[in-house]
Amino acid sequence: MRVLGVGHCTLDHIGVVERFPEPDFKKEFLQFSTQGGGAAATAVVALSRWGVDTRFVGKVGADARGDEIERTLAEEGVDTQFMVHQDGAVSQLSFIVVESSSGRKQTYTMGGNVTELSAAEVDLDCLDDATLLLCDGTHMEAEIAVMRAARERDIPIVLDASEVGSDIREAVANCTYLVASERFASQFAGVGQLDSLCQALLEKGPETVVVTLGNEGSVAMSAADRKLVRTQAIDVDVFDTTGAGDVFHGGVILGILNDWPLERTVGFANVAAGLSCQGIGGRSAIPTVEDVEKVQKASDR
Repeated sequence: MRVLGVGHCTLDHIGVVERFPEPDFKKEFLQFSTQGGGAAATAVVALSRWGVDTRFVGKVGADARGDEIERTLAEEGVDTQFMVHQDGAVSQLSFIVVESSSGRKQTYTMGGNVTELSAAEVDLDCLDDATLLLCDGTHMEAEIAVMRAARERDIPIVLDASEVGSDIREAVANCTYLVASERFASQFAGVGQLDSLCQALLEKGPETVVVTLGNEGSVAMSAADRKLVRTQAIDVDVFDTTGAGDVFHGGVILGILNDWPLERTVGFANVAAGLSCQGIGGRSAIPTVEDVEKVQKASDR
């Protein structure tokens, strides 16, 4: 099994303060961490830690930061041979400040001057031996080209949808599994009730839809039975929610790869995402499969 992720990658700088300072005041960090980030990138890192062969295609500048972004993936066992490095470009980064007293955070991003990954820059050999494709909707031209090629090869596709933008309808129509935020789902489908929302999303083309609801968990539905599956979020002491959604996507994919029932798949993803909120950054607190299953067993008692 090999999962190919295509999409956003960055370098996250995360600082923790007890309380956000007032303007013009200086504040010392209680903790600080630099680690890789990005939706599809963090999802494939989670999968790699869970024993899945992974590959990632994204775009960075041909600079030291771009090399660091790639290193954060390669050191996790992710195949990065198809990543694109743009000559003369400054790579992207994020700076995140977490308020430990409340769990709130402020996120600042800098896109650098790396241009959007184009279809022409993607070597479709990246799909060789792929079992599943994950796209995160950040490089739509390139991602749709890879999605079309994946469909020709009967490779299932997971789409992480959080923003309604250009070409998103084609992307949704081409995916097998749609995992969407509640905001995206309601804007895209134009309905609010959860059952009707899932029904409407299925009509757009996917075989299965999952809608994340933040601290209220998630709902899911398959075209095979149109049964609404509701899963509650677990109760954890939240420290930092950075990357939790990306870990959730990794959990959904692990369930797909193992042919788990939808309820078990979404349940695992919910717990994995919740546990990941107990540490700093998107990757430092990714739980093990054993840790997730231990929490699931305890909640079933």
